[in-house]
Amino acid sequence: MSLPASEARALTRIEESLLSRDPRFRSLFTIFTRLTWQEAMPSWEQLRPRRWRPPRGLVIALAFALVVGIIVVGSLGAPPRICGPVQTRGMASAAAQGCVPRSMTRQGTP
Repeated sequence: MSLPASEARALTRIEESLLSRDPRFRSLFTIFTRLTWQEAMPSWEQLRPRRWRPPRGLVIALAFALVVGIIVVGSLGAPPRICGPVQTRGMASAAAQGCVPRSMTRQGTP
């Protein structure tokens, strides 16, 4: 399993930093590599495969779509608001508040 690009870059920067601080480090690392290149890597040092996680933007977009869908479905299923008797002068203000006069509903007459 290979490292992600960001982790590989971080390790390269660490290696370059160590090499610049200690000139003998390169020769010591070369000797270590020659001695251990055929050995299996210990299981506790091996990387485990990562679990797949959806991108954050996708999760936010799906959550937003779900909330909008719930609001739309809830508003379609809600019965109209029925108000008390409305005077002709107050009909416009009652309609602006979302009230439906009883005379316009199927449930009964005024």
